[in-house]
Amino acid sequence: MFGILWSFGNIDYATVFSLAPFISENIITIIGICLLIGAMAKSSQFGLVKALKKLWCDSGFFWTLIFAGNISNALESVGLVHLTNPVKFQRQGIYQQEINKLADSPKWQFLNQFNHKFLEWFIGFSEGDGSFVVSKGKTVFSIHLHLADLPLLYEIQVQLNMGNIYLNKNSAIFIVKAKKDINTLIEIFNGNIFLRKRQIQFENWVFNFNKKNKFNIEIKSNQFNPSLNDNWLAGFIDAEGSFLVSVCKTKIIQRFVLGQKDAELEFLYLSKLIQGYTEKLKQHDRIVINYLKLDTLIEYLNSHKLYSIKAKSFEKWMEIYNIRKNKSSLEPLDYKQLKKSASLINSLRKIS
Repeated sequence: MFGILWSFGNIDYATVFSLAPFISENIITIIGICLLIGAMAKSSQFGLVKALKKLWCDSGFFWTLIFAGNISNALESVGLVHLTNPVKFQRQGIYQQEINKLADSPKWQFLNQFNHKFLEWFIGFSEGDGSFVVSKGKTVFSIHLHLADLPLLYEIQVQLNMGNIYLNKNSAIFIVKAKKDINTLIEIFNGNIFLRKRQIQFENWVFNFNKKNKFNIEIKSNQFNPSLNDNWLAGFIDAEGSFLVSVCKTKIIQRFVLGQKDAELEFLYLSKLIQGYTEKLKQHDRIVINYLKLDTLIEYLNSHKLYSIKAKSFEKWMEIYNIRKNKSSLEPLDYKQLKKSASLINSLRKIS
């Protein structure tokens, strides 16, 4: 195991983090004792205190295991441990030899290589949380999330068979830079972007890619509008949606909110689709759906999967909704318990 985690003194943090939820406390203790013995042996050369300091500070090994374990335990307490098995981190998506065929393919000709329902979700999610970046002339695509959503980034990596994932203290980032992979992403997004501001970013991104590589990829006109029959909205909700509940004494406010900057026209369309109303705030536009109008949204999300940590928020939010919906007129609500459930939803919302 050490050969995997610690090769030539350099730690593969992604592997350590991915394995941490599967390592028992006893194993971690044994590892710590072994390292301590090694440090004591090394102390004959430059002192025990210095050896322990070097082991702790320079390697970061203990910090990584402890932090990963804490995250895992916190998520497990609300049923959120769904880390992908480490062996799945190997890329299993499209066959790279097929990529060259994509440029001449009609829409969704990827069906032999991709899960098209996941692609619909991915486009919606990317319009919320993805970034079309041009850095020092390099065309890059990235998604930056809280560390709690690390499994989601691995799922995206596996589904698309591309990109690398990097970890920071509290966040993780999925980055795609390889030319062949950028070419594939262009084919996925081209003509399928809903938000006008994202379309403009995408066009500039493709322009840079063409210029850098002397390509002539044509931007397709955007004719896509989300519907309740595809997964775009589920992806966008995973990125920008919020499931809100507040309980004050005997009053419950439950609603759904979807926010985005500079999306007034698109939100007018979406608000009609999911029976909400729009608000223009100083920082962004948003769609709000109050308790009595939630049926359309709930029906949609019951048949279109959420992949992020918001799936757990939706589950807990639905528990409160069902309690309210199914109670008899003579049955009192347990407001104290509802307030605890609402607090959990709000904690998950702060993470995401």
